[in-house]
Parts: sequence; C-alpha cells; structure tokens
Amino acid sequence: MRKQADYIPGDLESIKHAAKKEPYYKGMEIIKGLNYEVEDYIQYFPCFTGSQTISRYLSFYECYKSTLGKAGHLAEVGIYKGASMLFFAKMLQIFEPNSFTQVHGFDWFLGNAPTEGEENIVPNADMESYERLMALINAQGLDNIVKVHKLDVITELTAFFEKYPHLQFKMVFLDAGMYEVVKAALPFFWSRLVKGGILILDQYNYDIAPGETRAVKEFLPDVEINTFPWGWMPTAYIVK
Repeated sequence: MRKQADYIPGDLESIKHAAKKEPYYKGMEIIKGLNYEVEDYIQYFPCFTGSQTISRYLSFYECYKSTLGKAGHLAEVGIYKGASMLFFAKMLQIFEPNSFTQVHGFDWFLGNAPTEGEENIVPNADMESYERLMALINAQGLDNIVKVHKLDVITELTAFFEKYPHLQFKMVFLDAGMYEVVKAALPFFWSRLVKGGILILDQYNYDIAPGETRAVKEFLPDVEINTFPWGWMPTAYIVK
C-alpha cells in the first residue's frame, strides 16, 4: 500500500481502499517496535507483508507463468526500488535456470515528472538511488540476470534499440504511470513483444495516473484489456 506522500488522493478508484490505510500503518508501527532482526523480515516475510502486496506478486507470477515456453526477455519500465524487477529475476532463477532469459529494467532515477492533467502525481516522488539499487543487485549475485538501463525512456529508446536490435520480450511491465513515458515506451515494447506475450499495466483505469490509460487507448484502441480478479495493482494486462 503506497504512502500518501507519493501522490495526491483522487475521488474515484483511489478511494476504494482508503479505509485500509490507517489500520495498515498503525500495524506497521507496532511491528517496528517488536524488535525483529533484518533476517526475520527476509526469511519470514509473510509475517509482515500485507495481503494487497502479496496479491500484487501473485498477479506477476500468474502472468509470468503463462509465458513459460515462449521466447523473449522480461522488461520493466519505471523500476523505482527494484522490487518487481528483482521478483522477476528470482522467478527466472526458479523456472528458467538454464535459459538466456534476462530482466531489463529502464529508469532515469530522477523520480516522477508529471505533465498537464497529472496533478495527483507528486513531482520527483518515487525516486531511488541507482547506486543503491545496483549494490542490492550485486549483493545477491543477480547482475548476470538483471540489466538496469539508466536512461530517459522518452528520448533515448531509439538509440538503445539501435544498439540492441535483437532484443525481444515475452513480458513487459509498464510501471511509470505518466502519459509521456507510456506514450514513448509503447511503440518500442509492443513491437518487440512476441505473439502470446503479456503487457502488464500498473495503473490502467486509475484516477491518480490517468495518463497511462490515455496513452494505451491512443496506441492500442482495439485490444482486449484484462484485469486480475484477486488483484489490486497492477490493474490490467493485455495478451498480444
């Protein structure tokens, strides 16, 4: 469940779970006072992780599972702290230990840059240190699976794919939420998404980030868009 400081609440979809926030964060404060060790949070994470967070990763797992046997890499646009990207990498360790499949993450590490019509998104929020993320990846020996590309998706994808024209994807997760980023990313990643591959949308049909829906409707006006019956975020996915 996201901290309110990261966004300005809207009056539609974002209020559906608002009543859960206060007890959730009160519970977190109690947990912080119980003096667990870091190892406990890692090894026994279901003791501490909320059901909505678990539903998020179940959504990722179900999408990924449906791509097993298809050629292509995994990609995430807008990686923040790297949680979903590293989850993807660990699924590759479990399910595809002998394949060449990798996870490619794209982010400029400068936080949000909302434009007109995205007033609920706080500028410069969702910012993470590139150096800290790379240290986390290297500490777990995942640098051979996870490739982080520090670039501006809006202006630098052309040059990136000219350098790596062979890259194809079987699963792409758009996690930026802002119109200009999604608009710029969609043509590149959709054209490189293999048939039967999955495009995951984190904030489709969501009042906090309306730009994602707008960009998808403009570029893919006729596709069937699915949702997760048990899920929260991501909110939707498309099978190519």
